[in-house]
Amino acid sequence: MFSRFFNKSSKAQEEQEDTNHKGSSSDSGSPKGQTFPQLTAEKLKAVIVSLNQADPIFKKAGYLMEEMDVEFGIMPKLTPRFRQLSSVSDEDQQLLIDEVEELQLIKFILISLNKSSRMQTLFEDSELYYYGMEIVISNEPSVRTIFKRKDGMASVVQIKP
Repeated sequence: MFSRFFNKSSKAQEEQEDTNHKGSSSDSGSPKGQTFPQLTAEKLKAVIVSLNQADPIFKKAGYLMEEMDVEFGIMPKLTPRFRQLSSVSDEDQQLLIDEVEELQLIKFILISLNKSSRMQTLFEDSELYYYGMEIVISNEPSVRTIFKRKDGMASVVQIKP
């Protein structure tokens, strides 16, 4: 699903890259291989911008994007981590999804957040509670739901000088 963010480029981009690499002495016969990191960096940047711009939407959905790992390499990936701040009604969840209909990545994240939060019913009689989730955005995306122990939260101890 996310391969187009990382590996595919538009026809115009491909033509521009071919033009840029014609006659280059460092061309090893594989312009696509040479431009892959550049394309990846540009597309990663676009996804990061999209996620940052969606922060108000995530907050409306009851979540805070706590952190994001950015991994460069042969298989680049982004891993935003979300913490649940509040519960949102099913109706409000659907309104948000409808609002971002054309933003496929954000829509996927909202749907994943909603499905992930429903898993908390599996832990009703447990010491674990639903904390949030992380999504690996790469060519092979995955969603990880995070549960934490209720007594596992650190307590603050004041130190007197």
